[in-house]
Amino acid sequence: VSKINHDLRNLLTSAQLFSEGLTSLPDPRVQRFAPKLMRALERAIAFCESTLSYGRAQEPPPDRRPVEVEGLVADVRETLALAENRISWITAIERGLVVDADPDQLLRVLLNLARNAVQAMETRAPNDPARDQVRITGRREGAVVVIEVSDTGPGIPAKARPRLFEAFQTSERSGGTGLG
Repeated sequence: VSKINHDLRNLLTSAQLFSEGLTSLPDPRVQRFAPKLMRALERAIAFCESTLSYGRAQEPPPDRRPVEVEGLVADVRETLALAENRISWITAIERGLVVDADPDQLLRVLLNLARNAVQAMETRAPNDPARDQVRITGRREGAVVVIEVSDTGPGIPAKARPRLFEAFQTSERSGGTGLG
C-alpha cells in the first residue's frame, strides 16, 4: 500500500504542476475550472497521506467545522459535470443549511454516492434527462441534518443485494472496487 500510495502521490503531484500552468491561460472557462481542479488534486494528495496514516493507525480526527451544504452539493455537481444535460440534477436543500462536519470527508461521501448514481444510469444509455435524474435533498430535523442522495436509475440488481454491504463485492460493471 505504501508503494502504491507513493506512486499515486507522484502522479497527482505531476498533475498538480500541469494544472498550475493552466491558471495563466486567459480562457474564462479555464479560469473558472482551474481552481476547482487544483482543490480536487490537493484533496486527492491529502487523501493519499491520510491513507498512509490510516495504515499506521494514526488517522487524524475529522476536521469538523460548519459546512454550507448548498455549496458542497454545487461542488459535487460541477465535479461530475452534469451540465451536459444527459442526466438531470435536482437539488432541494433547505436555504442556509449548515452541517457540523469535515468538509472533505462529506464531499467524498456525496461525490461517491452521486457518481454511483450517474454510473448506474449510464448503463441504460442513451440517457434522457426527463427520465434519468440525480436528486440531493437536505434538511434539518431537530439537531440532525439529513442529506439524501437518490436517483431514478435501474436500482440494485437482485443478485447483488445479499452482498451489498460486503467489501470488494462489485457489480458486473468494470472498473469498480466494490467499496462504494
